[in-house]
Amino acid sequence: MDEDMLDRWRRRFERTASLLSGRLDDPPSLAELASAAAVSPFHFHRIWRALTRETVGQTILRLRMEASQELLRVEGASVTETATAIGFGTPQSFARAFRRHTGLTPSEHRDSRSFVAKKDAADMKVAVDQRGEIMVVVLRREGKSYTDLNATFGQVWSWAEATDTLQHLQGIYGIPLDDPASVPVDQLRYDAGLALGVTNAPEPFRVLRLPAGEFACLRYFGSYEGLESATQYVVGEWLLSSGREPADFPVFHDFINDPDQTPVDELITDILLPLKERTS
Repeated sequence: MDEDMLDRWRRRFERTASLLSGRLDDPPSLAELASAAAVSPFHFHRIWRALTRETVGQTILRLRMEASQELLRVEGASVTETATAIGFGTPQSFARAFRRHTGLTPSEHRDSRSFVAKKDAADMKVAVDQRGEIMVVVLRREGKSYTDLNATFGQVWSWAEATDTLQHLQGIYGIPLDDPASVPVDQLRYDAGLALGVTNAPEPFRVLRLPAGEFACLRYFGSYEGLESATQYVVGEWLLSSGREPADFPVFHDFINDPDQTPVDELITDILLPLKERTS
């Protein structure tokens, strides 16, 4: 990664770090944090995680509970004794605070610090492509992890069949609106969609415009289980060394083939990060 580019991002995010450190009793909102770094809220969490190797929640927890972390490193230390030492009334409230601030169990917290994609980074070839606008009929799913999405896509598919619009299918798209390592599972949002060439749809469906412009594109091969790691690679590793800025629109996935008809090892997905236009 280009160290000069990385230093520029670090300097921008130092403003966010200062804001966070000064308000540990009342953590700033995502909008405030992103504004301090002058970056879109859609991408703030992933960039923060790429720079710090931890989520915002983990940073807050680390700063507020630094003493407890030190105590827990002592051989034989117990959760109960640590909770009492740092001022929590019960070990249960201490455990709830840990979970609330990280959204993860202790083991998940440990594992989430390593975000590098399962595939070797040398195999990750990101290209900048120009793409046109696409209108997609989407159905939002909330409060669940980004797995087992077939039922949600199936509802859109069934509606398209019933309205005779499936014959105009132009693509299958998924939009993970949140960073699952930073946002608790019960707050995750995901839009499952089909490009059907229509401009309106009844509730609970809606039509979403995927914007035209330049995109960082990574073609990913294989199981969808690795999509999150590959997506983090694009927003973290590639973006921070590219000299480009992300547009104010989330990363989305273009599923090239039908998972119901394709062996897992032959699945192809384009991971697309919208980019701001270059300024002269």
